[in-house]
Amino acid sequence: MNRTIANIIIDIIAAFLFLGMIATGYLLHFPLPPGSNKTLSLWGYTRHQWGEVHFWISLGLLVVLLVHLVLHWNWIVTVIGKRCHLVKTAHPSLVRSGILTASVVILMITLFAWAAQISVKETARPMRGRHWGQISQINESLVTAPVQSSISQENVEFWQDVYPIFENYCLSCHGPQKHLANFRVDRSEDFFGSNGRDPLILPGQSSISPLIAIVSGTRKDMSMAAVHKLSERNIALLKAWIDSGAEWTAKTGVKK
Repeated sequence: MNRTIANIIIDIIAAFLFLGMIATGYLLHFPLPPGSNKTLSLWGYTRHQWGEVHFWISLGLLVVLLVHLVLHWNWIVTVIGKRCHLVKTAHPSLVRSGILTASVVILMITLFAWAAQISVKETARPMRGRHWGQISQINESLVTAPVQSSISQENVEFWQDVYPIFENYCLSCHGPQKHLANFRVDRSEDFFGSNGRDPLILPGQSSISPLIAIVSGTRKDMSMAAVHKLSERNIALLKAWIDSGAEWTAKTGVKK
């Protein structure tokens, strides 16, 4: 095959693979954000499966780029060698430079793989939602203490105890980037009724607030009811907050 035609074919394949990486990267970041693998799918593929597609496309792009380098190796060695004053002859050894470059690349890949392997650590406890690298600001005693039948309403603070529940378990599907059912947990009006929507929270009445039925897994007329079920501790916190008046205070200097 003519060298020029081969270069054109390689460039076209590389362009399609590059677009494939952009497309799958977009799918993994926006339509299927972190934490949605068990709840969402796109065209029959879950987030995990799309991640596999993304990996194989990137691997294919790497192979094509290596072929591209091989086809242009003579030019690469000559130009870079002369500019760096590493080549003193008119016809440098392509085999020797190729072996040297391959050895350096293999060494770098090996060191990277080794560093990644030894740096893997087990997290103290599993986390869900978008903020994989952040630890919730829920008080540690509330995480480790036994579940109680009731929680004192006076001890529940919205930004410290309630909002982290929404942030860790709901924000990935009902947040700024992805808001299924046109509902967002970071907007108070979505809970208390807006645009003709029935309120999910009835202040002072947790027993009849639709939100409690949803997070308790007892509302069967909605899709993926079991997915929305929270722990008894989190449900108790939400009930205490609602019964205390469900005050959604302005956030002032309190970290999420």
